[in-house]
Amino acid sequence: MAINFLNNVNLNSIQVQDIAIENFINEAAAGGGVLGQMYFDTTRDTMMQYVANDPANPGNPGYIEIGTTSAVESLIAGAGIGISAAIGNITVRNTGLISVLDGTYIDLTKQGGGDNTQLTADLSAVDGTSVLATRFLSKDNTWDVPAFDNYSGWNLSGQSGTTQLIESGDTALFTGGTKITTAVAATDVLTITHDPTTRTDTTSAVTANVFSVVNSVATDATGHVTAVDIKTVTTADTTYTLPVTAGTVSPGTPTSGIITLTDSNNVTDPVNFKGTAGRIDVSGDAGSSSIIIDLTDDVTIADNLTVSGVITQQQTGETNTFSSPFNMGGITGTPAPNKIINLATGTDPKDAVNLAQVELLVAGVGVFQGGYNATTDPGVPVISGSANIRLDQGDYFVVSHDGDITFSGTTTTGANSGALDNSTALVLAAANTDVAVGMDITGTGVPPGITILTVTNSTNFVLSSAITIANTTTLTFSDQVVSVEVGDFIFANALITAGSDPAASEYTIVQSDANIAGAGATDGATEKGVAGFDSASFDVSASGWVQLNSQRNPYGATQTLDNTSPVSRVEANGFTTFTINLADTTLFGAGALAKNVAAEVTQNVAPYQTVYADVTRSGSASISIVFSGSVAVDIYRVLLTHI
Repeated sequence: MAINFLNNVNLNSIQVQDIAIENFINEAAAGGGVLGQMYFDTTRDTMMQYVANDPANPGNPGYIEIGTTSAVESLIAGAGIGISAAIGNITVRNTGLISVLDGTYIDLTKQGGGDNTQLTADLSAVDGTSVLATRFLSKDNTWDVPAFDNYSGWNLSGQSGTTQLIESGDTALFTGGTKITTAVAATDVLTITHDPTTRTDTTSAVTANVFSVVNSVATDATGHVTAVDIKTVTTADTTYTLPVTAGTVSPGTPTSGIITLTDSNNVTDPVNFKGTAGRIDVSGDAGSSSIIIDLTDDVTIADNLTVSGVITQQQTGETNTFSSPFNMGGITGTPAPNKIINLATGTDPKDAVNLAQVELLVAGVGVFQGGYNATTDPGVPVISGSANIRLDQGDYFVVSHDGDITFSGTTTTGANSGALDNSTALVLAAANTDVAVGMDITGTGVPPGITILTVTNSTNFVLSSAITIANTTTLTFSDQVVSVEVGDFIFANALITAGSDPAASEYTIVQSDANIAGAGATDGATEKGVAGFDSASFDVSASGWVQLNSQRNPYGATQTLDNTSPVSRVEANGFTTFTINLADTTLFGAGALAKNVAAEVTQNVAPYQTVYADVTRSGSASISIVFSGSVAVDIYRVLLTHI
C-alpha cells in the first residue's frame, strides 16, 4: 500500500536520492495520466512521459519515450563496419579485413570472412644450426651475437701431492681416506662422510670392596680413541654403630634426641633430632634405642588448625581466650545451623547470655519469634490448625513471605453456652426473638434470658436463607482465611497451647499497609493513604514532592521494529509489515486503542532520522507499520504517544 500525500510536496530545491519510478508493463497498465507524469515501461525497457501531443496519435495526449525528439536519428557505417539496431540497442561490428601484408619475419594468414574474419600471425623462421655469427633477438629488442666460451681446463690441487690439470672431458675423482667415504648423487652433489666408529663395552665384576675404574683414555690427532687404561680400586671395610643418647631435655627448649654414628675406625658423627619450641617435643631413650617425638604440654599453633572430629577440653578451671571473632557458620559450603549449647547464665555486663535469659528480660512485652513464611498454608512456623506451636501472650512474628492463613471454624451448642458470645469474628445483637449476626464489634454480649430462634441477614453477614437454631442446636462456623503480606505483624493475644487449633480471634494481625492509598472514581469514595510512584514516570524528592518527569512520559513509549513480542513481522507481495500489540504490558496495557495512539517512525541508530512509512490502525489495539520492499528487523523503531 502506497503512502497517500493529499497535497503538493515541496522539496525546496533539495535532491531526491535513490528514487525508483513506478513500473508498468505498458501504457494501458499505466492508465490515464497528467501532463508531465512518468513511468518506467518494463516491456520496452525505457522511461515514458505523458505529453499533450502524442506523435502516434496527433492532436491527442499520450505517453512517448523520454528523449525521443532529441536522440541520435541515424548512424552511417563506413568501410569494413556493420551496424544493426534493436529497441534501445545499436550494434557496431567489423565486417572484414580489406588487405593482409606479411612482414620480414612474420607471416599473416587470413581465415574466414565477413563478421567472422580471423587473422593468424606466425614466425617465418625455419630450423637451422647456430654458428658464431648467428644473431638472436634479445630482451632489449636488439639482434645480438652470443659470446662462445674458449674453455681448455682447470687445476686440481691439495695440501700435498702434485697439482693435476683437469682438461675438457676429464673426470676429477674424490676418494676417501681413513674413515672417510665419498659418494656422488643426482643434481651434481658430492657427499663426504665420516665412517661410524664401533667399540665393544665389557662389564667388570665387583667383588666385596674391589672394583675396576677407567684410569685414563688415549686419543689420536683426529680424536679417535686409541687406548683405555683400566685400574683396580680396593676400599677399606668400615662398620658403623648407632647408639641413642638424650639430647637437650626439659626445661631446655627446643628439646632434642641424638643418634651417634661410630665407624670401625672409632670415628663418631652425631645425628641430632630437634623439636620446635612450643610445638614439637623430641627425646632420645638409650634403653630402647628410640627417638620419641611428641607434642609439648603447651602447644602454640602458628597458623590455622582444622579439626575433623570433636574438640574436648578435660581440664577444668581454665579460661579460653579468643583474640578473633568466634564464627559458628561452619566450613565453606556447609550449612550453618550451628549453635552454642549449655551456655551458663551471664552475670557480668560483658558476659554472653542464653535464650532463657533473653526471654526473661522481655517477659510481659512479648518475645519476637522471628519471621513467618506464609508461602504454604499452614505457614512456617505453624500457628494455625491442629499442629500449632505453643506461644505466650505477646509473642509475635513478622511476615517474611506473602500468603494465606486458614483458621478452623468453631462448633457450638446452645444459645447461652458461651460459644455465641461476642468476639472479634462474631457479634450478637440483642433482639426479642431474633439475633442478627454481624461483624461490628460492640461488646454488647448476649443478654440473660435471650433465646436464639433465628439467625437473619445483616449488613456484614448475609445468609442465603434463614437458619433456625434452638437452645440445643449445634452451630458450626466455616474456616476463616486471613491473607498476610510481607511486613505484617502477628501477635498472640493470650497463651496458646501447642496442638490447640487456635481460632483467628486468638491472634491480632497488624497490617503494614493498612493506610495504603486506594483508587476510586470520586474523591470522597477513594481511600487516602501512603502511595508509591513509578520511577519510570515520576520523580519524588526527599521531602515527598512528586512531579511528573517530562522526559519519562507515562503516555509515551518507544518500540523497536523487530519480530519479538509485542511486534510481529510479515513480508508478502513486495511489502514488509510490522504489527504492534499496543495492549501489551510493556506498552500501554489492556484497554489501549490504536485509534488513540500517534506514531512516528525513526531510524534505530544515530542520527535517528524520521522516515515515512504507511501507518494503519485497527479498531482494537494493533497498529501496523508498512514498508515497501524487504525491510530487516531492528532497522527502525516507532515513537508512540497515547492521546
